[in-house]
Amino acid sequence: MYHKEVFQFSGKHHPYVINVFIPEQPVPDNGFPVLYILDGNAYGTLFSEMIKLQSRRSEKTGIEPTMLVSVGYEGDEPFQSNRIYDFTPFAEDAELPARPDGSLWPEHGGAEIFLDFLEKDLIPFINEKYNTNKQKQTIFGHSLGGLFVLYTLFQRSQLFSHYFACSPSIWWNKQIILSYETSINHKHVKGLFIAAEPIEDKQMYANGLAMYENLSERNKELQTAFFAPEGENHMSIVPVAFSRGMRFLHK
Repeated sequence: MYHKEVFQFSGKHHPYVINVFIPEQPVPDNGFPVLYILDGNAYGTLFSEMIKLQSRRSEKTGIEPTMLVSVGYEGDEPFQSNRIYDFTPFAEDAELPARPDGSLWPEHGGAEIFLDFLEKDLIPFINEKYNTNKQKQTIFGHSLGGLFVLYTLFQRSQLFSHYFACSPSIWWNKQIILSYETSINHKHVKGLFIAAEPIEDKQMYANGLAMYENLSERNKELQTAFFAPEGENHMSIVPVAFSRGMRFLHK
């Protein structure tokens, strides 16, 4: 069983609602591993239920009891415009495609501010309040959240031990994320899992696969994997990839 505790943070640009799901069982000697979930409004409850069920028989599922930290926003909408600000790198000039509904893009380019919030406010709060395993801390993001996972890996790789980028929006602003790629701190980073759907316009798949091949080639000490499940689309890939990715990162 798990129980949930809820916290509110003001943030520098907008407020956050943090849901923490804690296993109701004895704490391991090294503390509970932690999974930070971006787009918590959409995925926090979903992932907590999946982890809760699978961690009951860790020896069979490969999923150990894990503390989940769901990073979300005020309100009930699963995806809010604040995510676009938080998850995208800053650029003086942004060249973006037209949105499907014809609306203008919301404010963007706040990834560095959001990263500061994680590093200086949220992560220290979680590690001080709970008995956590500092060597097993994972960040998950989907779509623009996956873009931010890669941004974090390149900019402050020491923050997490495992990185899970699902359908990362590498296309954002003419693939500006590639300009941020730097050497990864292998002392801290243990694993990278990238997933992408092999359908629709193939852009997510091609970009994700290229990123995986490049990073695995340049970082041979790093445990890496790429997963592209047939028949899944940009949304259905999330629950399919989640269990596979967590098993890979937990092994």
